[in-house]
Amino acid sequence: MNARPDFDGDGPGRDGPRRLELVPPPRVVEALRPKPGQRFLNVGCGAGAFFFPVFEAMRGQGVFLAAEWEEEPLRRFLNRLEGYAEHPGYTRIEVVRSKPDRLPLPDGCADLVLLAQVYHLVADRRAYLLELRRLLAPGGLLCLLDWRPPAEDAAVRDESPPLGPCFTARVGEAQACAELSAAGFSWMVAHAGFSQNWCLTARI
Repeated sequence: MNARPDFDGDGPGRDGPRRLELVPPPRVVEALRPKPGQRFLNVGCGAGAFFFPVFEAMRGQGVFLAAEWEEEPLRRFLNRLEGYAEHPGYTRIEVVRSKPDRLPLPDGCADLVLLAQVYHLVADRRAYLLELRRLLAPGGLLCLLDWRPPAEDAAVRDESPPLGPCFTARVGEAQACAELSAAGFSWMVAHAGFSQNWCLTARI
């Protein structure tokens, strides 16, 4: 992973209030369409802005893997996790201290994988997509969500103070689609309802 080249107009992390206005967690849940009993993996889960809404949508019924490699977001995730200690699905949550370029998980361990606002950080995106594909079970769904470059959304330049990664680090939606296809993903769907961000789902 590259170092985070982020603007900090909404504070550090991926769960500032303005960011969550632009990328509402319920919309992420709609894109994933999770079902109770499935295995969900959130790669780069941060403090859990998207992880916990998916967990709640599945009513804690399934397997829930939260992977993070940075200490501060992981600490915040663990603090938030304490609030779910009485939830019947609490014991089904596993926190994975991952490495930036490889996840210490077995092949086919997930039915749903979410990578939200992290793709622009990946140094070798093809290799990383192949790693995510390795983790998906046959027929599994990958959801990629990340910041649009200014050429795709005029609102990006109008945002003051600016949010997300610096403009030169961003990956456009069309480029992400092409990279997904090259990595063997298919059935790509673009999801509406996000501002300054694109959201794609794809299957293997």
